[in-house]
Amino acid sequence: MKTTHLYPQIDIREWTAIGAGFNGTAYISPSHPGLLLKIVRSELGKIENVEQEFQLAQKAYEIGLPTPKVNEIVRDGEHYGYTSQIIEGKKSIARLCADHPERIPEYAAMMARYGKQLHSTPIPANAHITPVKARLDKALESSMVLSDKTRPILTSLVEQMPDPSTCLHGDFQLGNLILSPEGKHYWIDMGWLSTGFPMLDIAHLYMMMVENSIIPTVQELTHMTREQMLAFWECFVKEYATAEEITAFNKSIAPYAAMDIVLSAYNHPNDNPQFNAFFRSRVEQLLTHFEFERK
Repeated sequence: MKTTHLYPQIDIREWTAIGAGFNGTAYISPSHPGLLLKIVRSELGKIENVEQEFQLAQKAYEIGLPTPKVNEIVRDGEHYGYTSQIIEGKKSIARLCADHPERIPEYAAMMARYGKQLHSTPIPANAHITPVKARLDKALESSMVLSDKTRPILTSLVEQMPDPSTCLHGDFQLGNLILSPEGKHYWIDMGWLSTGFPMLDIAHLYMMMVENSIIPTVQELTHMTREQMLAFWECFVKEYATAEEITAFNKSIAPYAAMDIVLSAYNHPNDNPQFNAFFRSRVEQLLTHFEFERK
């Protein structure tokens, strides 16, 4: 592991914040043309987490995925982040949907096409990208959001799940797909890059656009209303999975959505009993629907 004193100190006063997401805040500076600075939020900004995000983003670029090139890890006092290539004039799919709600079906279909392309991209073995099943196995062993009933159900499902050596984004959502003014697409925030079954990425999007679409903070993050988020999801599913019956598809994705909750809790550990109890109830609810449908 690298030592922190090797990372250059920056003066955040030279930078102007241009946006904030769940994982951090983005900045630009006229003193550093062509660069985007991301400072990771304090609760997620431990140096080992920032190093992981940086190294996986670097690998994603080296593999040839459409993603901006990262440059170096930096620090602002006790906070860490990294600089990367800036895509001038870029807009996220979330922002485009907010600016042009009448084009939500078009942008949803676009994300589905680019998602399928990403999910069919093989990752070479020498890239040493951790399979998502390995992360899920560790998460299932220690998760505080699983009960004695749900742990064996998910463990069995993970054992049966396909394990292809193709790309998973890990944070597959509207804010992490951007378009340049020329129409070129880029995936950003590749800090959870892995290999595995694409349904886990789709479940992550499902949690945001369906299960969590009622939450005001999520609406602010996507710049969309709940109705717009549900409309986006329906159009996405029709393009990605060619599924016309959205209710049936949503039920089939339930166990992977439960896995997404377990992974999110594992990636962002919290020892708050109330939070863990809430997530435990959501896992149980998702798996109850799934078990009922199987009978």
